[in-house]
Amino acid sequence: MDQNDINFNEIVSILLKYKKIIMLLTFITTFFSIIFVVFFKNPKPLYVGSLLVEIGEYKTAYGFKEIDYPINLKYILELEEKDNLGLSINIPHGTRKMISINVKDYSYVEIKNRIEKAYEKLIEREKEKLKTYIDYIPTKRIGEVRIKDKPVNKPKKKLIVAISFLSGLTLSIFLVFFINGIKSKEHKINDK
Repeated sequence: MDQNDINFNEIVSILLKYKKIIMLLTFITTFFSIIFVVFFKNPKPLYVGSLLVEIGEYKTAYGFKEIDYPINLKYILELEEKDNLGLSINIPHGTRKMISINVKDYSYVEIKNRIEKAYEKLIEREKEKLKTYIDYIPTKRIGEVRIKDKPVNKPKKKLIVAISFLSGLTLSIFLVFFINGIKSKEHKINDK
């Protein structure tokens, strides 16, 4: 048999020889992950709210034209709120004159206030642009601010425990082969 060939019987015998170490290290990592998940991985709930807005139009000689393009509003509102983390503007797929103002925060009241503030900035911007136009359709909200009941930052506790179990198992197997390799080198040195 060539030295580079894999001997599965030898691998299995090494794993069985060190099975207590493998089980102990796997148990320890899994146990500590369970402790972490139960006692420390309970973040403050983070909620998401949104408001759908239809961008107004003004009349030109060629018909009605949008007051602002959604992509411009996305850039402008997000740029003004860059220090205000959690605010984002989305353009719903398949629309050409709608935006969704979204806010993530820990408080329902704060979400509503921040969305209203962004909407008011949008209306102020529109008023400035429409001063010279007589005939226009104003920007309007579609519905009210909607806030999801379930938090978006709910930790995946089962996944964390499963990954730590697999990590502990894998690391302990590598450690066992490392220890076995060191011991076999010592035996070769001692035999010489």
